[in-house]
Amino acid sequence: MHFILDVTRELYNALLQERRDAYRDRGILVSSNQQYAELTALRKEDARVAAVYRENEDAVLHRLDLAMQAFFRRIKQGETPGYPRFKSFVRWNQFQFSHAYRALRFDRPQGRVTIPGVGRVKLRKGRSVPAFGRGWIVAKNQRWYACFECERDATPLARQGTSVGIDRGVHVLAATSEGQLIDNRAFGVRNRQRIARHHRDLESVTWRDAAGRVCNRQDPQRKAAALRLARAKEREANRRRDYLHKMARRIVRSADVIALETLNLRAMTRSAKGTPEKPGRNVAAKAGLNRAILDASFGQSERLITEKAEEAARAIVRVDARFSSQECSRCGHVARESRRRRRFACVACGFTCHADVNAALVIRRRAQLALLRLPDAGGEPVVQHRAA
Repeated sequence: MHFILDVTRELYNALLQERRDAYRDRGILVSSNQQYAELTALRKEDARVAAVYRENEDAVLHRLDLAMQAFFRRIKQGETPGYPRFKSFVRWNQFQFSHAYRALRFDRPQGRVTIPGVGRVKLRKGRSVPAFGRGWIVAKNQRWYACFECERDATPLARQGTSVGIDRGVHVLAATSEGQLIDNRAFGVRNRQRIARHHRDLESVTWRDAAGRVCNRQDPQRKAAALRLARAKEREANRRRDYLHKMARRIVRSADVIALETLNLRAMTRSAKGTPEKPGRNVAAKAGLNRAILDASFGQSERLITEKAEEAARAIVRVDARFSSQECSRCGHVARESRRRRRFACVACGFTCHADVNAALVIRRRAQLALLRLPDAGGEPVVQHRAA
């Protein structure tokens, strides 16, 4: 499997080199069809390339196409282009089977899987693998994982007849319109000392030249220290993902309609450093806030809620989040003075509530108005996976 990774990585770099040189030297755009034909000819001449299953190499070409499409899309949108980079061995850790149901074969108890070009490999798994389409073999921290893309039928949950608004934050991970507050476990903060210790251990066995480049990447002590650091980060990510899975399942089971606020996470976590000509302000405070937002993993929590809502035939409604923390859920008055740290006290009607719960109530009301298509719904709603 390491051999397959090496061949596919070298193939990706060669295909990228050909496209770059053709455009720089002759102004020609090399198409994927041309490179597909070249790959067929190369397999007849190079025994090393021919030893790898053809689907793995076709997936490399498809991966390069996606990278080039993303590059041109960013140019059109005026973003930083980010031309596709050559892949080193540390940045290439998987090979793909576009038709894995034909290539990867399980034995009857699914205790072993046959991989083309590798043979039978023993599996450690906790549940049976259903019918699947694409598949990946992934190397991560000196362990190998088999990943399968499966299409699952929705299993609708019993109707609750209710809707719930969700307000996400850093102090409280999620507050519902029913008054429930879900704690933010802050796994990154809890694991900070352990990660820092592994970083120090890694630096103590790392040798650098005058330019700051690492000189002993293959040193056994350094590789062992780097593996301990990677495993510690992996365990942190696993704990965070497990907690978010449980949170998402609890939210999906609680209501038929789930209202989420639309968040621009890229803008929310943008650095405040600025430029040497125009340096930013409160850089340290903004960096700390960015770390807290990323540690809370708003994007992953939204994705898991959406996936579980689709499986349960629940409805997801996304609404505008602007001024939801300053708007009163009872009278609708918007005032900055109403928000007092963790408490909300409306300056117009006197309604008091936990600030995050009040925001969740506002989000739920906006979702209900959006579903009714009222003029003051705040624009067109985004509704996904409407319940039957």
